[in-house]
Amino acid sequence: MKIMKTRNYNIDAAFKVVVLLGFALFFFLTIQSGQVLKYVHPRNVPFIKFAVIAMVLISIFFIPEVFKPQRIKVSSIPLLFFILPLIMAFLLPTQSFNSDYISYGDLKLQGNSGNVDNPEIKTEYSEEDEYNEDIYIDEYSDAENKNIIESNRNELQLIDETIIMDNDNYVRWIQEIYENIEKYNGKKIQVSGFVFKDEQFEDNEFVSARMMMVCCAADMQPIGFLCRYDNAAELKVDTWIRVYGTIEKGEFNGNVIPVIEADKVENTEKPEFDYVYPF
Repeated sequence: MKIMKTRNYNIDAAFKVVVLLGFALFFFLTIQSGQVLKYVHPRNVPFIKFAVIAMVLISIFFIPEVFKPQRIKVSSIPLLFFILPLIMAFLLPTQSFNSDYISYGDLKLQGNSGNVDNPEIKTEYSEEDEYNEDIYIDEYSDAENKNIIESNRNELQLIDETIIMDNDNYVRWIQEIYENIEKYNGKKIQVSGFVFKDEQFEDNEFVSARMMMVCCAADMQPIGFLCRYDNAAELKVDTWIRVYGTIEKGEFNGNVIPVIEADKVENTEKPEFDYVYPF
């Protein structure tokens, strides 16, 4: 390494402190604003909080090094690979995924939407179905599994014989309906999402879609129901709407799928946090 004239400060250590504190500040601000949920699943937020604390502590460790003379020349060019993403993170606005980021091939319009649940855990909930608690207790003696079953049972309930989907139960209802089409054929449903259209759809067809995040933004995938509505042509792509209709057993591209025959479609506000999660 090249020996250089002694400096009264260590620029390499200063760069490291700036990078670490910069990323710590960015993550802290995204957590405080709630925008972190546009990057990662809520279950990953505690790990990011831990990372923020770790970066601050490491920065504190490096600060004394900044004021020590630097006798050896060290290239700071590798640190630019961290500086540039940091600058972009602050300058580029956080945006939600919409139909511009997806194509028909990405859209899940068939069963097993993301394999969101443990296939060994069943959900029984319908007002018309009989819930045999003894069988479940025998089959699932583990306390945690019993809690999951009870949670599923309470969550997936028809209200006035109508399926009402919201952020908390959206993915569970998607899987339940796709896997049990016959059971829900003829049931009323209310569901919100953004309008997605594709050239493969008929003029009276659109999808009420949501973006599902399994772990982070990198694995985002769109899911939803194909809807048929007489005035579908008037609906603008990416508009957030609430669909009132009836589930019918239908077919699309050779697949048997649940289709919503819409009686009414109305505009609605985009949720503050518009992603849904499988768990």
